[in-house]
Amino acid sequence: MHKFTFILFTFLSLFLYSDTEGEQTTDGAFTTLLVAAPDIEKYTETLRSNPSAFQATGATGAGVCVTNSGNDYEGQMLVWSAFPDVASALEGGTKYDPQQAPRQFKNLRELKYGVTWKALTPFRLEPGYERVQRIRVSAENLQAFNEGLEKLEASIRAAGHPNFFNGAFVPIGGGSHEIETLTIRSVTRDAQSMGILFDEYFSGNASWASDYDSLMLLGEEVSDNMEICEQVYFGS
Repeated sequence: MHKFTFILFTFLSLFLYSDTEGEQTTDGAFTTLLVAAPDIEKYTETLRSNPSAFQATGATGAGVCVTNSGNDYEGQMLVWSAFPDVASALEGGTKYDPQQAPRQFKNLRELKYGVTWKALTPFRLEPGYERVQRIRVSAENLQAFNEGLEKLEASIRAAGHPNFFNGAFVPIGGGSHEIETLTIRSVTRDAQSMGILFDEYFSGNASWASDYDSLMLLGEEVSDNMEICEQVYFGS
């Protein structure tokens, strides 16, 4: 626990230094609630048409991510909410208890766990087809990893993929589920766009391949899945 606390504050100090230089911005903080939903479409539409939970927490936006591959259980998905900062995200969590949700919600999903996230790299709120990797990074490699992630995004965009972007997130209050790892989201508009990147890499024609390989040498991948994400709430 002491080790991860050191890693967390090391990475936050890197972020704060960059922000004060005016070179980077972030989209604040996010919360996620992981659930198992037997009928994903019905649950999503219920959230879309009944935004009371999002309004209660003060979220500026919210949506869902459905696990498309790499599932750990049937009906795997998460509900995400965006906030301007960590303080707002944590306070929002005290204003709505998902365990005490109205019956119309409770009957549609089984709760797994919730967690708050701090975005550590510039992140655009444009949900799409997303590769989600949990990566364990040592304290001594954090700065190089952060720089490498930004370099990789720039290289991929320069190679003709302007709608690609990365986000790095550190978990806060994730229990034993999200410990000593960073979550990296690599986002494209759709599955085909993501697939093109993989085809480029495996064909040996990706100009950005060396940047990706160098980045992955700086950490240990713990999990890897694909999610289809969308926004269902745009603020009150």
